[in-house]
Amino acid sequence: MSRTASKVRRRWVWVVGLVLVLGFVAANLRSEPPGYVVVLDGLDEPRGLSVLSDGRLCVAEAGRLAEGQKVEEGPTANRAPTGAVSCVDTHGIRQRIVEQLPYVFYNVTGVSAGPADIAELDGELYLLTGEGEGTYSRSLLRVTNPAEQPEVVADFLEFAVTSAEPNFFDEIDILSNPYAMIADPANERFLVTDGATGFVLAAGIDGNIEVFSTVDGHEVLTGIAFGPGAVHYVTSFSQLPHETGDGAVLRLATDGDFAVVADGLTTPIDLAFDSAGRMYVLEFIDGTTTDHPYIGKVGRLLRLERDGDRWIAPVVLVERLPFPTALLIHQNSVYISVNGAFSGPGTGLVLRFDDLLSQPSNDPPIRFVDPSS
Repeated sequence: MSRTASKVRRRWVWVVGLVLVLGFVAANLRSEPPGYVVVLDGLDEPRGLSVLSDGRLCVAEAGRLAEGQKVEEGPTANRAPTGAVSCVDTHGIRQRIVEQLPYVFYNVTGVSAGPADIAELDGELYLLTGEGEGTYSRSLLRVTNPAEQPEVVADFLEFAVTSAEPNFFDEIDILSNPYAMIADPANERFLVTDGATGFVLAAGIDGNIEVFSTVDGHEVLTGIAFGPGAVHYVTSFSQLPHETGDGAVLRLATDGDFAVVADGLTTPIDLAFDSAGRMYVLEFIDGTTTDHPYIGKVGRLLRLERDGDRWIAPVVLVERLPFPTALLIHQNSVYISVNGAFSGPGTGLVLRFDDLLSQPSNDPPIRFVDPSS
């Protein structure tokens, strides 16, 4: 073989080798997980999350307009029986266990409501529904048999209308809009945030409803969770147009008194705590200024450290979450519902993050890439 031919052959082998190496590197980069997995997809505005005692992960779906349904003009409540509850078991098998619940879309504001949260108490499944119209709206429902319609346990609208509480409708004309709940087994009840009235309500499984806490100045209540010492904590939006840094987290005392324990937040919509007592706050939008309070915005997940009775030094763990609506920590994994509002039919997801609780504060945040965008 000539010297020239030998050089050409060596160069060809080197180029082929380089291509193979680059291809291997690229393949590994493409296959590297993005930091999360999708555990449920194709959802219609997913909201509250719960892991049941049998291991199923369940999510309340607010719903969607019916196939071919046209939005009526003017300040109209467009209704459709499309609210639901979807679950996935530990083998990845999914099922809609409740269907045909009321969903409403207000075409002037773009706001929608329907099934809002789900929880278990004494081995039975309960569902919370938000503002809307129909028998099952603004109620605590008991799901005893997936093949049958749920049972109305407590009617928040009726309570709002008949309540003797002074100034129940002080600043707004929405009668009731339950958003989130948490089981209180010791008292056979649920504590429910009402985003229309600024009340945390105690709804017993016997149907009795009482005001647990009146949160003056922070009326737009959203998420609720148990924190260190089994104390209740709630998140609160600011009033429209949801100015940057106006949201807060509040601690509720057993007598209903409250204190602000974290502030400077923007539209905090849910929260959770890890075993170390650190607080995780889900922001619905990130505070970017636009003419519309929601259009073109994304949310994020923050972690805050405890400092006495307050939580400070927020660190962004996940960013660019499209309209996240619920947060859950279970067995060292973090679950988040996204595209839970202002989103197209079937675009809702439930994400699972397995390494967030151990993520160092100086690591760059995970950037979610929305497959529906």
